[in-house]
Amino acid sequence: MYDENNRYMQISTVPEEQTKYHQKGVREYLLCDNCEQQISKYERYVSQTYYHKEAKDIQQNDKVFVANNVNYSLMKLFQLSILWRASISSLEIFGDVKLGPHEENIRQMLLSENPGKDYEYGCMQFAIIMDNNKIADGLIMPPALFRVDSFRLCRFTFGGLIWVYVISSHNKKYKWKEFFLLESGRLTIHKKMFEDIKFLMDFGFDLKKQGKLSSAN
Repeated sequence: MYDENNRYMQISTVPEEQTKYHQKGVREYLLCDNCEQQISKYERYVSQTYYHKEAKDIQQNDKVFVANNVNYSLMKLFQLSILWRASISSLEIFGDVKLGPHEENIRQMLLSENPGKDYEYGCMQFAIIMDNNKIADGLIMPPALFRVDSFRLCRFTFGGLIWVYVISSHNKKYKWKEFFLLESGRLTIHKKMFEDIKFLMDFGFDLKKQGKLSSAN
């Protein structure tokens, strides 16, 4: 989380671990200059789309945001870059993200700037809505791998969104694949109230029990 001084707060549910403060968040040297420039192109596009209103055709209701003119290639390659970088990272926060043979598949897709089909490593997105109807954009959680039926999923939490990737060779059979970013440029982001997101509420309860909740507010 970020505090009122824009410092990154690293808060643990492990009782003996104290809250740590970082001026620039969690970082590591990971990419060469060429790869960094390539991925920064995707990051700039996503930043403009989400936070500077570049996507003009946005509709919303109580349940979803829908954008219909998203650049599929740039957005999808950004999504893939997040998943791949987490898999190759040596940082403890990404330790659970192990993609096996999918790691090399995604690396090749990024190298060739091939976003693939919309169901390939598709990602569903959920906006975290607070009681004041604002998005909780200062929260970053460690990613987690889990299974739903025969599908392996990986969940990230950052930028006010929960990003849920489906990482299986049979993604084409995933029943919710229409909620991935589509090749037509349609992006659906579901709205989820903070109190309805179990893993976030569980984290908050753990902090409260340890007396750390005041530091996280």
